[in-house]
Amino acid sequence: MAVVLRPRPVNRAGPLLVVAASFGTAFATSPARAADVRTVSRTVGEGYMMRVPGPEGHLLSRRRLVQYVNLGVFRILPPKRAGEIFRDPRDGQLQIVTSLRLRHDFGTFQRDATGDAARLIQNLDGRQIDILFGYLEGRNLGGWVDLRVGRQLEMSGLDFYAFDGGWIRARTPAHLAVEVFGGFQVNGNHAFGFPTFELDGTQGLPHDDATTPMVGAAFSMTDVSWMDARFAYRRTWTPSSLNRDLMDVDGSMGLQGTVNQELVSANIALRLAQGRLSPFAAARYNIGTDRVDDLSAGASWAITELHTLRAFYLRTIPMFDLDSIFNVFATEPFEDVRVVYEVRPGERWTLYGRFQGRIFRSGTTGVLELDPDAEVSFGGGGGAGAAYRRRRFAMRLDGFGLGGEGGLRAGGSVDTRTHVWYDRIALDGRAYYTYFRDDLVADRRGYSLALQVGTNIRLAHGVYFNVVGEELFTTFYRHAFRALGVLSVDWAFRMGQR
Repeated sequence: MAVVLRPRPVNRAGPLLVVAASFGTAFATSPARAADVRTVSRTVGEGYMMRVPGPEGHLLSRRRLVQYVNLGVFRILPPKRAGEIFRDPRDGQLQIVTSLRLRHDFGTFQRDATGDAARLIQNLDGRQIDILFGYLEGRNLGGWVDLRVGRQLEMSGLDFYAFDGGWIRARTPAHLAVEVFGGFQVNGNHAFGFPTFELDGTQGLPHDDATTPMVGAAFSMTDVSWMDARFAYRRTWTPSSLNRDLMDVDGSMGLQGTVNQELVSANIALRLAQGRLSPFAAARYNIGTDRVDDLSAGASWAITELHTLRAFYLRTIPMFDLDSIFNVFATEPFEDVRVVYEVRPGERWTLYGRFQGRIFRSGTTGVLELDPDAEVSFGGGGGAGAAYRRRRFAMRLDGFGLGGEGGLRAGGSVDTRTHVWYDRIALDGRAYYTYFRDDLVADRRGYSLALQVGTNIRLAHGVYFNVVGEELFTTFYRHAFRALGVLSVDWAFRMGQR
């Protein structure tokens, strides 16, 4: 597979990743130490056809090949005490974790696009190599310090982000930890970037190529068996001093300094009644738009060994780069309420029923308050299902219906898996039917029926091959065949002296 790198602004993650790799090489090759090395290689191939919008109805092919390579070096530091095979976790430990992705589309999906469509496709699918993450991690160093250096993913309540830099946490005897982190926001336009976490709302603008530093701090509870809690602050901005070589939209050189994100997030989860009751809540407050973008709360209650009740509430609003014009429009939040009741009448059977409610508020909470006393509408539905499992066979049945504001969706599915030949081969089958009716757009009414057949083969220890074929029948397609294949290789070895 040919890998082509387009000229892009310098990726500031490079030096950090080189430092992390240098540390790992120094530790892993020392003859006086032993380290566990694990490599996971996963090759994914996918092919299908898609119809081009328009009266001609041309078909374009997608032939995507994706290669994941994960490398980890663990237990780098040797034991401190005589007779120990592995270092006690209380004495601290170092490890290196990396993940690389290469991908390319050999179909006609990209080649036949022209004009604005070509630029959009290149922006979405043109990347061919990504560093998903790669960092040197230290755990319990000195008995109270944790750290990471390199490209890393972080989650704080409902705030998800990726950055190239450093993170350090100091734990105290009072079960309170203080965190500080900083670096550069991962940019999908840079070489070895990661477009998944790129900020929305500035597509095609010079800000897409800008260098954006990020800093933050957090407080969290540690080593508390019945509670997890964290409060964090994060700020990402585009300083003019680091972006003087970029041309602004008005043709002038240099970008004006601006704040891209400024957020406060918090989350808490409790384990009460010996773990039978687990309430949780999380929120993200956007300082730039002065509103709560995301809010969730729920609980899981194991009433008895056979009966479980779960409830969940979610309220979310799309978040954009603060420099995007989308922030000046009123944005309607999405609210969802779900309740699931589950019972296990036997060792092999699980039965469940669920309720889902959707709340719609028209003309709501953007920077422009168009109608603060907006009308509230409600849509709801539910579903039920059953799961059966034994050693070599498993099956799941599910049916659902959801109506109210916007239209109706109803359908059902059946999934099966059968293990044969000493569990080396698994046969999968799935059928999924959906009926949909949009109350606003007449063309969005019809049905879809998907039939899937696949197999998972264990070629050797840690080596698996999976292939799935799907035929889709809809109101708009007579047939739409799709194939997916995955080859996964997972192996490990120990290097150095014990």
